[in-house]
Amino acid sequence: MAETATSPDTIVMTDPEWIALESISEETRRFIFGEAMLRLLQGRGLAEPGDENWKVTPQGQQALQAHGH
Repeated sequence: MAETATSPDTIVMTDPEWIALESISEETRRFIFGEAMLRLLQGRGLAEPGDENWKVTPQGQQALQAHGH
C-alpha cells in the first residue's frame, strides 16, 4: 500500500491563495487580489494587517517554505 506524503500540518490552498500569499511576502506593489482574499488568508492565520501593508505570519512563512520544496 502506498502512503501519502502529507502530514496534519500540511496546508492545502488553491493556486490563487498561494499566489496571493507569495505576493504579500514579496511586498508586491500592485496586489491584484481584493480584500476578500486578504481576509481569507488572515482567517487561516497566514497573513495579518501590518502598519501600512499586510504581512505574512510565521505560519504563512512556514507554508511558503514547505510549498517551495
